[in-house]
Amino acid sequence: MERAVLAIVALALAACATAPAPPVAAAPAAAPEPATLAGTRWVGVVAGDPDPRSLPRLEFLGGGRVTGYTGCNMLSGVWRLEGGEVRLGPLVTTKRACLGPEGDAEQRFLAAAGGRVTREGERLVFTGPSGERFEFRAAQAS
Repeated sequence: MERAVLAIVALALAACATAPAPPVAAAPAAAPEPATLAGTRWVGVVAGDPDPRSLPRLEFLGGGRVTGYTGCNMLSGVWRLEGGEVRLGPLVTTKRACLGPEGDAEQRFLAAAGGRVTREGERLVFTGPSGERFEFRAAQAS
């Protein structure tokens, strides 16, 4: 009888014991999301009275993606925070040739897009390596 009790106690203790959990590899830390612009949409500021459909547009997506319109061509690429500043690129665009105000807006924007991006009040300002400047205002919600 004593053996039966010992066997039952040993069995009960074994049932309560848990196997050690296998080691879990730590998930790599996600790169911080540049949240300052993610989810925002912008419309280019162009002098005169341009057709609103021809204005440059940008949309900053999560994951460091950017899409938009140059005033002539569609664009897509990446954006990132670099030393506290927002940087675009590399960017790819469609290759439609545009003359007139649309082509001028595209040239001005693309020249400035290779530089730095800053906020000046309610404006998003792109300043190119040679001082080129192009401004955007927040797009109105649709």
